[in-house]
Amino acid sequence: MIKGLLERVTAAAGSVYALWVLGIISFLESALLPIPVDPFAIPVMLANRKRLWQAAVIASLSSVAGGCLGYFIGAYLTETLGAWIINTYNLESQFEGFKADLQTHGAWMIAVAAISPIPYKLGAIAAGVVSFSFPLFFAISLLCRTLRFFAFAGVIYALGPSFERLLQRRSGAVAAILIMVTIAGFVAVYFVF
Repeated sequence: MIKGLLERVTAAAGSVYALWVLGIISFLESALLPIPVDPFAIPVMLANRKRLWQAAVIASLSSVAGGCLGYFIGAYLTETLGAWIINTYNLESQFEGFKADLQTHGAWMIAVAAISPIPYKLGAIAAGVVSFSFPLFFAISLLCRTLRFFAFAGVIYALGPSFERLLQRRSGAVAAILIMVTIAGFVAVYFVF
């Protein structure tokens, strides 16, 4: 099942619409969706080495735009959409902890949320709720999300076809690792905050 899903994602990653879909998924993941963009971003980057860096730019910029939406959800829609997002993912106590840490450690917390498996939307919404400086939030998000996606692109570029062969041979293991990383992000939120 996972291998078939990975094959469909890889086939879609080579289509002419792949960069558009990557941008949309990256945007929505940063503000609303519980799934990480990585399982789609990596196949898009693998599908066409000529579009590798373009995919990294699109994923970075659309992710930051989604983070800005999350910030404004936190700043202006906390009681409605913001509460719904936090409650949907059952992150109420973690959200409170993240807000407290954000007020204490500020920029570092935004950087951690933007670059790690911890859900970026949590940091974005919390930044809006506590009225964290929007220009600083934007700058940190742009730097860290760009580092994240360009790191993926750099690894794919450096490993080239050998990475693609590994992905094809061990698709189940790769999918399991991506799922574990996603779960680790949510678990980290529970235990850290």
